[in-house]
Amino acid sequence: MRMRCWLAVLVAAAALPASGVARAQSEPDRAFLLIANPQLQDPNFAGTVVLAVRVDQGGPLGVILNRPTTTLLGEVYPDRAEVAGRKDIVYFGGPVQPDALLFAFRSATRPQQGMLVAEDIYLSGYSRVLDELLKHPEDAAEQRYFVGYSGWAEGQLEAEIEVGGWYVLPLDTGAIFRMNPRTLYEDLLKRALVPRIEARTDGWRRAAPLAAN
Repeated sequence: MRMRCWLAVLVAAAALPASGVARAQSEPDRAFLLIANPQLQDPNFAGTVVLAVRVDQGGPLGVILNRPTTTLLGEVYPDRAEVAGRKDIVYFGGPVQPDALLFAFRSATRPQQGMLVAEDIYLSGYSRVLDELLKHPEDAAEQRYFVGYSGWAEGQLEAEIEVGGWYVLPLDTGAIFRMNPRTLYEDLLKRALVPRIEARTDGWRRAAPLAAN
């Protein structure tokens, strides 16, 4: 993993013209799920499901979906009245910038400072977007909060997939907001191991299991 500037990527994403957003929404593989091979030994990613998003420049970035911490959002912002009583769990999103708070959420309108994932789902790390999200506790089921994120240099993830480190699945938005994070890995690993006639995602060969030691 190499550190990448999350905010710089978000600035670039927020600056996309409307036509660019429309193209992104029409690309089925812009966002996808990475399922760690059971033999992957990297402690940051062993047993993980990662929401990954392709960006215009550089390698993909995203957040780990199944590493809940013991910290609640209200403990991160103890002085904010908007989070008093909220039970949102903060997730470990990845090893890059582990002190940064990021959030995935649904929005009927495109936020000015956010990166499109797919459909009406966005990722952001901007305080202005957070302020707006916290005004709507009724939407907490469609908001997820993460510390840190995951990022790859250009070509790095493809190489990891090629040697069998990851399985690649099409994006299932239920994995972000609805599926149980404690059983998410086992559920999606079973799905990834189902044989498929076509096993390519934008030219990426579906990962075969790593050779046993």
